[in-house]
Amino acid sequence: MNNLKLEKSLIPHLSLAAMILAGASFTSTSFASDISQNIRNNSQEVSSSDNYLELGVMIRGRDEATYKGANGKGSYTSTGVFINGSYNWNNLFIENYSESGHGLVVGYNAFTNDNWSFDVIATTDWGHVTFENNGRYRSDKDELTVGGRLSGYLGNNIVQFAINQDATGDHNGTKVSALIGRNWQFRNWNFHGIVGVEYVSAKLNDYNLGVSDETASHFDVDSYEADGSVNFSTEIGVTYPISENLVFRATGRAVTIPDEVTDSPRYANLDSVATSFRTSLSYVF
Repeated sequence: MNNLKLEKSLIPHLSLAAMILAGASFTSTSFASDISQNIRNNSQEVSSSDNYLELGVMIRGRDEATYKGANGKGSYTSTGVFINGSYNWNNLFIENYSESGHGLVVGYNAFTNDNWSFDVIATTDWGHVTFENNGRYRSDKDELTVGGRLSGYLGNNIVQFAINQDATGDHNGTKVSALIGRNWQFRNWNFHGIVGVEYVSAKLNDYNLGVSDETASHFDVDSYEADGSVNFSTEIGVTYPISENLVFRATGRAVTIPDEVTDSPRYANLDSVATSFRTSLSYVF
């Protein structure tokens, strides 16, 4: 297991909350969260390290999918604010991490041992920050999904597998993902990398990208029925504690866009990769 620590000169000046975000060693008690948060954290006590709140500002640049009829360009820079936080009580938890790419997560930690943990979760895009380029589509409404999340260690790496199923009945689509990542400590800089693969079912793709015969005839475009797709992602980033309560982060991502997406008449270009870069400064309460 990777056991990396802050330089001794900073430890007396960092609050517990800042150490949570700045460190890079992991314990099984930290599993009830997204891998992007786990890999940045230093969790020592389940009663304290899993409960925190931070408020931040960010600058992000994106080069992403564009869709017919959508306003704006595929490449742009923007600024915004975000809230990260989590609360755990008797294995029940609620979390929201802007780096994860999804929104609010409510769950129950059903199983934990020294190396593995399994969570039953419900999640929605509500409150999410549009930083994760999923390379598929943009949705006009927040979708509620239910599923499971398995996290564990493989040597110095942390892995996370998740399955999410539509809970609204709108399309009954499914997403399955697998991620593996690790971190490297250099002085007080915590560098990390994550690679992943995600499968999206035909029902979910077609709900967002399909064009029915009736719609095709009305708008004089080709009809289209989307199949299931697979995309791959890569992330590199760094976390640095500036002071007792201030934390700096920078993260870059690239996600492939499969043919099942670009073949849709709803898609306005044939870009095969979506990229993004984000820097942020946050205050930990």
